[in-house]
Amino acid sequence: MSLKVGESYDLMYRYLNNVGMPENTEVRWESSDVAKIEIDENGQVMALEMGQSVISVVLIENNEVMDKITVEAADETVVLASGDKSGTIATTSSYELSGDFVVNNIEGGVEISIADNYVASEALPGLYVYLSNNPSTVSGALEIGAVTVFSGAHNYSVLQENLTTDTYAYLLYFCKPFNVKVGHGEILD
Repeated sequence: MSLKVGESYDLMYRYLNNVGMPENTEVRWESSDVAKIEIDENGQVMALEMGQSVISVVLIENNEVMDKITVEAADETVVLASGDKSGTIATTSSYELSGDFVVNNIEGGVEISIADNYVASEALPGLYVYLSNNPSTVSGALEIGAVTVFSGAHNYSVLQENLTTDTYAYLLYFCKPFNVKVGHGEILD
Protein backbone atom coordinates (compact mmCIF):
# COMPACT_ATOMS: atom_id res chain seq x y z
CA MET A 1 0.00 0.00 0.00
CA SER A 2 1.03 3.61 -0.33
CA LEU A 3 0.02 6.67 1.65
CA LYS A 4 0.19 10.25 0.50
CA VAL A 5 2.68 12.18 2.64
CA GLY A 6 0.72 13.74 5.49
CA GLU A 7 -2.12 11.17 5.39
CA SER A 8 -2.85 8.32 7.79
CA TYR A 9 -4.56 4.93 7.65
CA ASP A 10 -5.73 2.52 10.36
CA LEU A 11 -4.29 -0.98 10.10
CA MET A 12 -6.08 -3.82 11.84
CA TYR A 13 -5.06 -7.32 12.84
CA ARG A 14 -6.88 -10.48 13.82
CA TYR A 15 -5.17 -13.15 15.92
CA LEU A 16 -6.30 -16.77 15.51
CA ASN A 17 -5.43 -19.30 18.21
CA ASN A 18 -4.25 -22.88 17.58
CA VAL A 19 -7.77 -24.04 16.61
CA GLY A 20 -8.42 -21.11 14.30
CA MET A 21 -10.63 -19.11 16.65
CA PRO A 22 -10.20 -15.32 16.96
CA GLU A 23 -8.65 -14.42 20.29
CA ASN A 24 -7.89 -11.11 21.98
CA THR A 25 -4.17 -10.65 22.47
CA GLU A 26 -1.80 -7.77 23.09
CA VAL A 27 0.36 -6.63 20.20
CA ARG A 28 2.94 -3.99 19.48
CA TRP A 29 3.21 -2.18 16.14
CA GLU A 30 6.68 -1.39 14.75
CA SER A 31 8.02 0.61 11.80
CA SER A 32 11.43 -0.16 10.26
CA ASP A 33 11.90 3.54 9.37
CA VAL A 34 10.00 5.91 11.69
CA ALA A 35 11.40 8.95 9.87
CA LYS A 36 9.37 8.00 6.80
CA ILE A 37 6.40 6.03 8.19
CA GLU A 38 5.34 6.02 11.82
CA ILE A 39 2.73 3.87 13.51
CA ASP A 40 1.05 4.35 16.88
CA GLU A 41 -0.01 1.73 19.46
CA ASN A 42 -3.47 1.48 17.86
CA GLY A 43 -2.18 0.68 14.35
CA GLN A 44 -2.59 4.13 12.81
CA VAL A 45 0.05 4.57 10.12
CA MET A 46 1.21 8.09 9.18
CA ALA A 47 3.27 8.95 6.08
CA LEU A 48 5.86 11.57 7.08
CA GLU A 49 8.22 11.80 4.11
CA MET A 50 8.81 10.02 0.80
CA GLY A 51 10.18 6.49 1.11
CA GLN A 52 9.06 3.19 2.52
CA SER A 53 9.00 1.24 5.75
CA VAL A 54 8.09 -2.28 6.81
CA ILE A 55 5.28 -2.22 9.39
CA SER A 56 5.18 -5.24 11.71
CA VAL A 57 2.63 -6.44 14.23
CA VAL A 58 4.39 -8.23 17.11
CA LEU A 59 2.75 -10.55 19.64
CA ILE A 60 3.79 -9.20 23.04
CA GLU A 61 3.62 -12.52 24.94
CA ASN A 62 6.49 -14.05 22.96
CA ASN A 63 7.88 -11.11 20.94
CA GLU A 64 7.05 -12.96 17.69
CA VAL A 65 6.42 -10.98 14.49
CA MET A 66 2.97 -12.18 13.40
CA ASP A 67 2.74 -10.29 10.10
CA LYS A 68 4.24 -7.40 8.17
CA ILE A 69 3.42 -5.12 5.30
CA THR A 70 5.50 -2.64 3.29
CA VAL A 71 4.05 0.87 3.29
CA GLU A 72 5.32 3.52 0.92
CA ALA A 73 5.00 7.27 1.53
CA ALA A 74 4.20 8.61 -1.94
CA ASP A 75 2.29 11.22 -3.94
CA GLU A 76 -1.05 9.40 -3.59
CA THR A 77 -2.82 6.94 -1.31
CA VAL A 78 -3.43 3.45 -2.72
CA VAL A 79 -4.87 0.80 -0.41
CA LEU A 80 -5.32 -2.66 -1.87
CA ALA A 81 -8.73 -4.08 -1.06
CA SER A 82 -9.38 -7.72 -0.33
CA GLY A 83 -10.24 -9.35 -3.59
CA ASP A 84 -11.49 -12.61 -4.96
CA LYS A 85 -9.94 -15.79 -3.63
CA SER A 86 -10.15 -19.33 -4.90
CA GLY A 87 -9.40 -22.91 -4.09
CA THR A 88 -9.95 -26.56 -4.91
CA ILE A 89 -12.16 -28.91 -2.92
CA ALA A 90 -10.58 -32.29 -2.25
CA THR A 91 -11.94 -35.33 -0.49
CA THR A 92 -10.38 -36.47 2.78
CA SER A 93 -12.50 -39.62 2.91
CA SER A 94 -13.51 -42.52 0.71
CA TYR A 95 -16.48 -40.50 -0.60
CA GLU A 96 -16.26 -38.64 -3.90
CA LEU A 97 -15.86 -34.88 -3.40
CA SER A 98 -13.96 -32.50 -5.70
CA GLY A 99 -14.21 -29.23 -7.59
CA ASP A 100 -12.98 -25.66 -7.78
CA PHE A 101 -14.46 -22.60 -6.13
CA VAL A 102 -14.14 -18.81 -5.95
CA VAL A 103 -14.99 -16.63 -2.95
CA ASN A 104 -15.73 -12.96 -3.53
CA ASN A 105 -16.95 -10.06 -1.42
CA ILE A 106 -20.57 -8.99 -1.81
CA GLU A 107 -22.70 -6.46 0.03
CA GLY A 108 -23.02 -7.79 3.60
CA GLY A 109 -20.80 -10.86 3.25
CA VAL A 110 -19.31 -13.22 0.68
CA GLU A 111 -20.46 -15.33 -2.22
CA ILE A 112 -18.96 -18.77 -2.78
CA SER A 113 -19.20 -19.87 -6.41
CA ILE A 114 -18.67 -23.58 -6.90
CA ALA A 115 -17.46 -24.45 -10.42
CA ASP A 116 -19.10 -26.80 -12.90
CA ASN A 117 -16.40 -29.45 -12.25
CA TYR A 118 -17.80 -29.99 -8.73
CA VAL A 119 -19.03 -33.44 -7.78
CA ALA A 120 -20.01 -34.90 -4.39
CA SER A 121 -21.29 -38.31 -3.42
CA GLU A 122 -25.02 -38.41 -2.75
CA ALA A 123 -24.42 -41.41 -0.45
CA LEU A 124 -23.32 -39.13 2.37
CA PRO A 125 -25.93 -38.58 5.08
CA GLY A 126 -26.18 -34.99 6.27
CA LEU A 127 -23.39 -33.40 4.23
CA TYR A 128 -22.91 -29.77 5.31
CA VAL A 129 -20.58 -27.01 4.17
CA TYR A 130 -18.79 -24.59 6.53
CA LEU A 131 -16.30 -21.73 6.54
CA SER A 132 -13.50 -22.21 9.08
CA ASN A 133 -9.97 -21.24 10.06
CA ASN A 134 -9.18 -24.77 11.19
CA PRO A 135 -9.18 -27.51 8.52
CA SER A 136 -9.79 -30.26 11.08
CA THR A 137 -12.95 -29.26 12.92
CA VAL A 138 -16.22 -27.39 12.61
CA SER A 139 -15.87 -26.14 16.18
CA GLY A 140 -16.04 -22.36 15.85
CA ALA A 141 -16.80 -22.62 12.13
CA LEU A 142 -19.56 -20.74 10.32
CA GLU A 143 -22.19 -23.20 9.10
CA ILE A 144 -23.32 -22.32 5.59
CA GLY A 145 -25.90 -25.09 5.29
CA ALA A 146 -26.76 -28.52 4.02
CA VAL A 147 -25.37 -29.57 0.66
CA THR A 148 -28.27 -29.84 -1.78
CA VAL A 149 -26.35 -29.80 -5.08
CA PHE A 150 -24.14 -32.82 -5.77
CA SER A 151 -22.93 -32.03 -9.27
CA GLY A 152 -22.16 -28.89 -11.25
CA ALA A 153 -22.01 -25.16 -10.66
CA HIS A 154 -23.87 -23.51 -7.79
CA ASN A 155 -23.48 -20.61 -5.34
CA TYR A 156 -23.76 -19.89 -1.65
CA SER A 157 -24.43 -16.31 -0.53
CA VAL A 158 -23.22 -16.02 3.04
CA LEU A 159 -24.37 -12.87 4.79
CA GLN A 160 -22.84 -11.91 8.11
CA GLU A 161 -21.58 -8.64 9.54
CA ASN A 162 -17.84 -8.08 8.93
CA LEU A 163 -17.53 -11.23 6.79
CA THR A 164 -15.03 -10.82 3.93
CA THR A 165 -12.84 -13.06 1.81
CA ASP A 166 -10.13 -12.61 4.48
CA THR A 167 -12.22 -13.87 7.43
CA TYR A 168 -11.87 -17.63 6.89
CA ALA A 169 -9.13 -19.83 5.43
CA TYR A 170 -11.02 -23.05 4.59
CA LEU A 171 -14.20 -24.32 3.01
CA LEU A 172 -15.06 -27.52 4.92
CA TYR A 173 -17.41 -30.39 4.11
CA PHE A 174 -18.56 -32.43 7.12
CA CYS A 175 -21.06 -35.23 7.64
CA LYS A 176 -22.97 -33.35 10.33
CA PRO A 177 -24.82 -36.26 12.02
CA PHE A 178 -21.54 -38.11 12.66
CA ASN A 179 -19.24 -35.05 12.90
CA VAL A 180 -16.90 -36.59 10.32
CA LYS A 181 -14.81 -34.55 7.91
CA VAL A 182 -15.39 -35.46 4.28
CA GLY A 183 -13.26 -32.84 2.51
CA HIS A 184 -11.99 -29.28 2.37
CA GLY A 185 -10.58 -26.57 0.16
CA GLU A 186 -8.05 -23.98 1.27
CA ILE A 187 -9.09 -20.42 0.36
CA LEU A 188 -6.10 -18.92 -1.46
CA ASP A 189 -5.25 -15.48 -2.87
